[in-house]
Amino acid sequence: LALHPERVLVATGQVGKEPYICVWDSYTVQTVSVLKDVHTHGIACLAFDLDGQLFKFSFHSLLHFLDKIQRLVSVGLDSKNAVCVWDWKRGRMLSMAPGHTDRIFDISWDLYQPNKLVSCGVKHIKFWSLCGNALTPKRGVFGKTGDLQTILCLACARDELTYSGALNGDIYVWKGINLIRTIQGAHTVKGFATGGRDGCIRLWDLAFKPITVIDLRETDQGYKGLSVRSVCWRGDHILVGTQDSEIFEIVVHERNKPFLLMQGHCEGELWALAVHPTKPLAVTGSDDRSVRIWSLVDHALIARCNMEEPIRCAAVNVDGIHLALGMKDGSFTVLRVRDMTEVVHIKDRKEAIHELKYSPDGTYLAVGCNDSSVDIYGVAQRYKKVGECVGSVSFITHLDWSSDSRYLQTNDGNGKRLLYRMPGGKEVTSKEEIKGVHWASWTCVSGLEVNGIWPKYSDINDINSVDGNYVGQVLVTADDYGVVKLFRYPCLRKADGKRLASVGIDDSHTIVLWDWKKGEKLSVA
Repeated sequence: LALHPERVLVATGQVGKEPYICVWDSYTVQTVSVLKDVHTHGIACLAFDLDGQLFKFSFHSLLHFLDKIQRLVSVGLDSKNAVCVWDWKRGRMLSMAPGHTDRIFDISWDLYQPNKLVSCGVKHIKFWSLCGNALTPKRGVFGKTGDLQTILCLACARDELTYSGALNGDIYVWKGINLIRTIQGAHTVKGFATGGRDGCIRLWDLAFKPITVIDLRETDQGYKGLSVRSVCWRGDHILVGTQDSEIFEIVVHERNKPFLLMQGHCEGELWALAVHPTKPLAVTGSDDRSVRIWSLVDHALIARCNMEEPIRCAAVNVDGIHLALGMKDGSFTVLRVRDMTEVVHIKDRKEAIHELKYSPDGTYLAVGCNDSSVDIYGVAQRYKKVGECVGSVSFITHLDWSSDSRYLQTNDGNGKRLLYRMPGGKEVTSKEEIKGVHWASWTCVSGLEVNGIWPKYSDINDINSVDGNYVGQVLVTADDYGVVKLFRYPCLRKADGKRLASVGIDDSHTIVLWDWKKGEKLSVA
């Protein structure tokens, strides 16, 4: 992510097979430009041109220049770590060159020299010149001043000076392409702010003499293992980004009271999502092993608890007292919602728990596993196992209870829908018995009630999530293409245009359903 010097536009880069860069307005959240078809695998870093031409052109010609070319540099995650300069306003590439054989971690336009860039990464730093469409690098010379180090970040200053942060915690100072000074042990430990894995923010004067140290781990909002990933110092305020996706704001004269602006999940994928039955709260759990409770009113974190394993699913019981979490290692844990303390931890399976749900009467908890089984547990018996459903041949994807808690329906990875009597887990095959079941929820992607959600030629794995609202008679779906769709519920069959309904003007106002292509009468009422 890169912020434009005018502090309105933002550029973001994706990771994936065919990644693209979006330039968007941070106020309206509207896309201004899309840059694509150059990088593969992903975008490593981005930087807007900071308009070094300021010293070369008059004000009038500068405005004319800025109106013509707005530059952005990007670094790819391909084998050559390609460096690309864009005219982002027109969406076209100006120049491209191989970046380095190893990963590049940061790139920046030089604030004080026109058409100059600096990039750094695994055991290298490069100083680039852009002349026309030619992008030419020169490797930084470490010499005897400092060890050859992996460089993680950099900042450009006046007089051809560049400051860079090394993997070992040292700060390297460059003049042109030559290393002239090292500041050792900055993180074994009004000018510069630096942050490191030790959770400390260190402020330095222009001569790199230490001013003060702020240890975020020792503050009220701090915790063991807090690691700083980015820092920005302006006036009396410091913004700090952490490895765990938090953003702190620190007022220098009140350094022991950082204000937490934002926090979220920070590792892998976010799978688990559940809504509190009576309060405007949502529960999430992810690969970072944390479960979090959020206020849907204030959009703020209410509570957080760290678990031992990555979390795959979550469910809150009907009275909102217990929170069940399904884990990647085949176990599940039940917590008390009020204080996030553990009620019980059970491990009966070896594969991931993909789905779990409490029965509407709060008596049972159904736990669906990737080994194709569903286990039933009695809540009042401290989650003693009371039944098992073994009809599926693929991993369990969705579960729904009937309104009377006597039946459970499941979907698996093959798209198969099965029904079981509860709590024993005996499979139900009678169509008449199935028709008489009223469901407390509908989240399954397969079944008569949702046949109409499937587009023509779609794959069974295309639709991932479904939720039906009986009162509103609507159904929402989420699919592999990032699309959320709203249907009427039940959605029995997608309209195929083969049938025609007609209403007569006779005394009975007869309704006839036709197969208009064949000219056949299908039904009369």
